[in-house]
Amino acid sequence: MTYRTIVVGTDGSASAERAVEHSVDLAAADEARLVIVTAYERTDTKLDERAPADVRWMMADPNEAERHARHARSLAAEHGVGDVVVQALEGEPADELLEAADTFDADLIVVGSVGLTDSSRFLLGSVASSVLHHAPCDVLVVHSHTPRPAAAQ
Repeated sequence: MTYRTIVVGTDGSASAERAVEHSVDLAAADEARLVIVTAYERTDTKLDERAPADVRWMMADPNEAERHARHARSLAAEHGVGDVVVQALEGEPADELLEAADTFDADLIVVGSVGLTDSSRFLLGSVASSVLHHAPCDVLVVHSHTPRPAAAQ
């Protein structure tokens, strides 16, 4: 199957990085548009102590979200993806991914299996679960240990 528009979510986690790599490879192979979405949630509530201290600061920081988006755009450019849209949005990550898929009429959403966006998603992978249950298109869930295709390395 050839994809025309691929939406990928990234938050800087290992599985999100793998999701970006897979989406870049697919977009390059299919000459598809790549829509890179990072989402952050500003919160006044105390972050769950179960999340590791070294990632807590990344969970609600718009500057960090934009950095992840720029990194993904750079990776796409390195692999010859010419049509790239980047969005760093305030909102719930699954909702922002689903909205981007609808807005850009995506054929595919690519997500990591577990992210860093808040403690429940960090522990349960609920962004991937929510996207799987509500996506208007195909969904590819990439695990952090999934090797990158040999042709792309």
